[in-house]
Amino acid sequence: MSRDSDIAPPRTGLRRFSFAILAGSTFLLLAMAWPALAQSDLAQAASPTPEPSLSTIAPTDTPAIPPPATIAATSSSLGGLAQGSILLGLNAAGYQQLAWYQPGAAQLSGLSAGDWDDAQPAASPSGGQLAFTSNRSGNWDLYLMELSSGQTNRLSDDAAYDGNPSWSPGGDWLAYEHDLGGNLEIFMRPLDASVDPVPLSNHAAADFEPAWRPGEQQIAFVSVRSGLAQLWLLDLEHSGAQRFQLIAASPRAQAAPAWSPDGRWLAWSEQEDLTWAIYLLDMSNPGAARRLGAGHNPQWSPSGETVLAELRDAQRSYLTGYDLDGGLALAPQPLPGPLNGLAWGPAALGATLQAQAQPMAPAASEAINPSAELSALDSVQAPSAQLSSAAEPAFDLLRQRTAQLLGWDALSSLDNAFVPLSGLLPPGRGQDWLYTGRAFELHAALQPAGWLAAVREDFAGQTYWRVYLRTARQDGGLGLPLLAHPWDFTLGQPANEIPQGYWIDFTALAAAHGFERPAALDNWQRYYPGTLFSQFAYRQGLSWEAAMLQLYAADELAGLLASGSP
Repeated sequence: MSRDSDIAPPRTGLRRFSFAILAGSTFLLLAMAWPALAQSDLAQAASPTPEPSLSTIAPTDTPAIPPPATIAATSSSLGGLAQGSILLGLNAAGYQQLAWYQPGAAQLSGLSAGDWDDAQPAASPSGGQLAFTSNRSGNWDLYLMELSSGQTNRLSDDAAYDGNPSWSPGGDWLAYEHDLGGNLEIFMRPLDASVDPVPLSNHAAADFEPAWRPGEQQIAFVSVRSGLAQLWLLDLEHSGAQRFQLIAASPRAQAAPAWSPDGRWLAWSEQEDLTWAIYLLDMSNPGAARRLGAGHNPQWSPSGETVLAELRDAQRSYLTGYDLDGGLALAPQPLPGPLNGLAWGPAALGATLQAQAQPMAPAASEAINPSAELSALDSVQAPSAQLSSAAEPAFDLLRQRTAQLLGWDALSSLDNAFVPLSGLLPPGRGQDWLYTGRAFELHAALQPAGWLAAVREDFAGQTYWRVYLRTARQDGGLGLPLLAHPWDFTLGQPANEIPQGYWIDFTALAAAHGFERPAALDNWQRYYPGTLFSQFAYRQGLSWEAAMLQLYAADELAGLLASGSP
């Protein structure tokens, strides 16, 4: 993995350190050794797809997203949604879990639960089996679940990451992405392990997200070999350079290819001004790709009449679906967290597995006290190491879980926690959540030193950041490979390369503990303090004024606002 020499093994035992204001090489040396200094011992065969009339497919605007609620289908008719079984890889409660979505049901049902992560489900052509990736044995390996009984077997045993499985048409092979010496490559392997895994892509650039074409010896995948994430087709009946073909060249990033059940149509996600939309292409008669609707992570129904997708706003994820004419088949349904994989198999779950599935109840709403007090943060270095008593318990849980996933304590030293009214923030940040005692900022040292990567995401005309943190161990036992280009704040554009190594999605983890990311200030592109990429706030649905009133008297706050302070 990249930069292994920069990482010192996490120390055992609690260790305090003071973070002085440093400059030049001294600053970078401290930042590069961050995990060693941090306290790292915290508790650790389908029917043909109906042909859409391309002349009638019209672009679909992003559907209006409802407020968070218990998941329940609101479409006037379930239609094709009731066929087969819809299975999700879901980030929830700080873990990635497999979940079963039943259209019309009041809530999701969990198919896996434990102190590990299960993700990236892929249903077999018959629908009787589910391939997925899991770190339940320490590293990310491929597993197979029998959907009749829930019995699970391990398919791969590799120290490096194996993930994103895709089934061959006959159901006896899997294509998947594998970390080969720090670079993602496409491999395939038989389920019976009769031969060793076979490398397919063999390129210096990252190749990932394979999707095996039904009825063909072809695999669509994503590669950054041209400098931008684009869809490529790998033909197993050819060799050398003739094996690879660019599918639909675009000046925009592409991701998540998915074939229709008859192998005629290819759906994928494409970035539009930093948001994502679903596109379709008739691979039997390639022409111009057509936009289906807003979303990411497309997945076809067994009949090929519906395409499911994930929608995201700034803070939450939703499951939606489209008919092939671009109309809504499923109104957006709120999810407990972002998806990491989506599968739609042709067979229903077996009765045994259905009985084992546990309802995933929505998180209980916490009572909000009208007042709060400041609580000291234990063993945290910050200008004022305090948070509101309303936010401090959630911060402690987030810190503990983050340390478990990273192998180092990223929240032991912060740029800011609570900021008193006497502590001025940069201009333009008057009504900042740091004043409420409900927010914190990760340390600025992490980003230039390569321990933090921020990916730009835009919603409703505002810019947000998805923050990834690099794990201490780079052997595949912690984190996942990064698949997106982070933002280069020096050049003011996406970085030219995707950093190698293993990372955790800290934004998703923080959200699972109630901490939301703020929108960047309108002038962030010319004013670095306005990026706010490292800030997370425990809002609980409160306005800034309501949160301030938990710490300050109404007349005091009114006077401050009238005077233009803070």
